[in-house]
Amino acid sequence: MKQFSVLLAALLLAACVTPVPKLTLQQREQNWQEHSARLAAVRSWSLKGRVAAHADGRGWQAGIRWKKLPDEQEVTLTGPFGGGVILLTENPSGFILRDNRGDEYFNHDAEQLLQQVAGWRLPVNGLSYWVRGAAMPDTPVTVELDDEGRAKKLVQQGWYISYLKYESYNGLPLPGRMLLEHSSENSQSEKLEIRLVLNSWKISQ
Repeated sequence: MKQFSVLLAALLLAACVTPVPKLTLQQREQNWQEHSARLAAVRSWSLKGRVAAHADGRGWQAGIRWKKLPDEQEVTLTGPFGGGVILLTENPSGFILRDNRGDEYFNHDAEQLLQQVAGWRLPVNGLSYWVRGAAMPDTPVTVELDDEGRAKKLVQQGWYISYLKYESYNGLPLPGRMLLEHSSENSQSEKLEIRLVLNSWKISQ
């Protein structure tokens, strides 16, 4: 009898709970615009996490630390390509990559530099926006929003970005897990997948 009373009380409580109404498309789009404006106002940020890449039967994993300032940035990959640390830094002159042996290489384009030295493509230019759940400005984009008006999927510069999880940092939703996919125009077998798990964020205005 006691168990029945507890069950009945639980059912009555559930029936009294008012379901949260879903946002309309217009409300979600308004949230997206407001969220994008908040992200654009963030001038400095840093993150820590893990990155894994896979393409054509090959792959690598690494810890990632990324620090972005208004005029420079620093990306540290720990343990990729068999071990060691790869450091990618940007200053007003361009990008410098220091490999596991301490050798340094320079290029004005970060993606070309990584491809040249490490043999892997990491879309640093776009990722500095996508990793925050934002689209690159002044670049064509297709956006699919989730129920709260955040980016669920982005398609930009040939990359398909899926946001699998968000976390809140000081009231600002930021990605916790995401998947990037890119296929060669010539062959589907050359599909590149990049998975990111972002464990912590620090945001400065």
